[in-house]
Amino acid sequence: MALIFFCIFITLGVVGRVYLHFLATGDLGVRPAMVTSFRDAHMASWLLILAFILMGCLVSLEVLGVVQAQIRSNHFFTDIGAVVSIIGIAVTVHAQFQLGESWRYGVDENEKTELVTDGIYAHVRNPIYSGVFLFCLGILLLLPHMLMLVSVFLAYLSIEIMVRYVEEPYLRNTHGGVYIAYERQTGRYWFK
Repeated sequence: MALIFFCIFITLGVVGRVYLHFLATGDLGVRPAMVTSFRDAHMASWLLILAFILMGCLVSLEVLGVVQAQIRSNHFFTDIGAVVSIIGIAVTVHAQFQLGESWRYGVDENEKTELVTDGIYAHVRNPIYSGVFLFCLGILLLLPHMLMLVSVFLAYLSIEIMVRYVEEPYLRNTHGGVYIAYERQTGRYWFK
């Protein structure tokens, strides 16, 4: 079951988002770490790629019977994992949709997009990442394995680096006092 949710997340939250953004703008919306002077963007991007490769391998190997859960769990935890994964996917996709043409992954210091502060963004500054956290937690509940825990930790670490050391400084510099005021009244990942 974890493989199904992983494929849905990659299809809707990654490939589908890039494709829809391209249809709407003619641009992929992905800003590779090479186009930024933020050194931390390189580390964050590679950690996220590594986390999702490891996660994808683990859920694939589970289907093949090579990897099994290291903690025996009952159907309750499996059901909770499925629900949390679905909520994570839904939050991620909904938050991406609300960003509209301002959606980007990564930062181009020469680019300025509109600061979105309405909808879910009126309460949380990074709801896409909130959704990713929930998705990862759900997958961990579906496949409780030490390597999956490592994968989830790498995803968390990459997001923390990207948000705290790349995106937030960029947004403060780009939007100034407007962003700083917004930052004070909203939570980083969760409702304040």
